[in-house]
Amino acid sequence: MRLFLAIQLSPAVREALLTAQDALRRQGRGSFPPPENLHLTLAFLGEAEDPARARAALSEVSCRPFSLAVGGPPGHFGDLWWAGVRADPALEELAVSLQADLRSRGFCQEDRPWLPHITLVRRWRGEVPQVTVPHASMVVRQISLLRSDQIDGKRIYTELSHKSLR
Repeated sequence: MRLFLAIQLSPAVREALLTAQDALRRQGRGSFPPPENLHLTLAFLGEAEDPARARAALSEVSCRPFSLAVGGPPGHFGDLWWAGVRADPALEELAVSLQADLRSRGFCQEDRPWLPHITLVRRWRGEVPQVTVPHASMVVRQISLLRSDQIDGKRIYTELSHKSLR
């Protein structure tokens, strides 16, 4: 099973992202994640037979709730367009410490710097879009361990566990 650790988004943040996706759809084509799949990945764990090591890493998370906001022009990596995230410094500290803990548990983590973003569209086909993500914010109160499955050609994310921030 494919696993990742992520922040699931509030309805207000999700709505801002859906507004941006609608604007993108009017300007080009691509593979748009459905509303229920919008999230902020903290660490991709890859294939794992047993989620126990990932659950153990999640249980060790020590972080207070913090604010997170989206808004402004999207960025892109090649043909993937994303919404940038502004957050309390706690977000980057959380991601960096979580990735270090995952490495120590045998999970392979990328060496490049972590850039917080939320994917709006993959395989974009069109001109450079003229889109602004509406401003929205939330307080992050938990982190989720998610399983990613491909079912009937659709990506389905299932929460296996979560950790409340205190």
